[in-house]
Amino acid sequence: MKTILRRIEMSFVVFVLLFSTTPFFHLMPAAGGLTQATWYVVYIITFLLILVRWRRFIYVFTKGKLLLLLVGIALVSVLWSAAPGFTLRRSFALLCTTMLGAYLATRYALNQQVRLLCWTFGILVLLNLVFCLTMPIYGIDSGIHAGAWQGIYHQKNILGRLMSLSSVFFLLKSLSSHRYRWVLWTGFCLSFSMLLLSRSKTSLVIFIVLVILLPFFNALRWNSGLKVHFFMIVVILSGGIATWFINIQEGVLTSLGRDSTLTGRLPLWSTLVDASQDRPWLGFGYNAFWLGWQGDGSSSVWSMHPWHPNHAHNAFLDLYLNLGLIGLTVFMLGFLSVCIKAANWVRLTKTAEGFWPLMYMIFLLLINQTESVLLSQNNILWLLYVTIGLSMTIQRHAQGSKTNTLSENPSTTRCVRDV
Repeated sequence: MKTILRRIEMSFVVFVLLFSTTPFFHLMPAAGGLTQATWYVVYIITFLLILVRWRRFIYVFTKGKLLLLLVGIALVSVLWSAAPGFTLRRSFALLCTTMLGAYLATRYALNQQVRLLCWTFGILVLLNLVFCLTMPIYGIDSGIHAGAWQGIYHQKNILGRLMSLSSVFFLLKSLSSHRYRWVLWTGFCLSFSMLLLSRSKTSLVIFIVLVILLPFFNALRWNSGLKVHFFMIVVILSGGIATWFINIQEGVLTSLGRDSTLTGRLPLWSTLVDASQDRPWLGFGYNAFWLGWQGDGSSSVWSMHPWHPNHAHNAFLDLYLNLGLIGLTVFMLGFLSVCIKAANWVRLTKTAEGFWPLMYMIFLLLINQTESVLLSQNNILWLLYVTIGLSMTIQRHAQGSKTNTLSENPSTTRCVRDV
């Protein structure tokens, strides 16, 4: 019976991860109401699962103090929000998504999460492949990006970034595992093929950058003397490459089908920086800026940019607009903390699979330079950020559970051991 319940719970997790990628939503006339209802059911089930392990959940959740502070700022921002009702609903959803991520960290260790992601990305790849081949009228764009695969999503860039992440994941897993290696390499080949077919140039560049970084991540496992010399060389080479890119950026952008304004993003960013000066410290409230006439921010931006953007095309700028300098600073401190833990995790592991947390952090940093998928409710990228960050924290504490501090608190030691 326990085995059956455990499999049902794992199936629920895989479903939530898949659903948080927003599949098929553009094909359903009543997608908004159905999506909201589904997420309410997910919240209720998650709450019931948390009750079963409420002590461990509280222990894990309270380990992410900066994370809690950031979500708290989003919730409290309803007090100064330009659209209080909207901010209240969205910040509640953000809290629930964060709690779901904390539950996953409570329930599954990092190696178990990797197995769940194998199923998630595997199903995701097959769904998109079958959908594009059997229903190309929906799965392949016939409009402005004619011929680009968009799969079960409404836009090619969504498929691109997910296939970029899937390619990285399957590559690391293939290099680490001896079992079912042919299946993992098949997953990688299919993911990378759909990344190319999506024609998402940003996602492709990010994948290439992450692959190039693999030897540098491996250098974290070297002895200290070698690491110092190696990273000195990396810094010198990085400076030279950056200088070279600045000199030839016009030609590079042209070859990628972009212009020097990044398809209108630079003028937009300039306008948004000016608009943010009205509320520099606390922002306009969580998700309240891009509401046109309802919020008092985006209406002026829309008047200057007739293509009516619905986000800043840069997650850090959006975070600044929503929660101000205070919220942005709290997030950056938390993100830096997770990156340090991820680097330490590389040193504690021996296989390529140990690179996954650090690779994911770099992916999140790069993808959000031109997208806005940070601090997003009901989104797989935020869900994984919370889960990975908290998992590394509690597993580090579990390794140090024999210290005096933990031994003096039997209940805490028991929680750590259970995790």
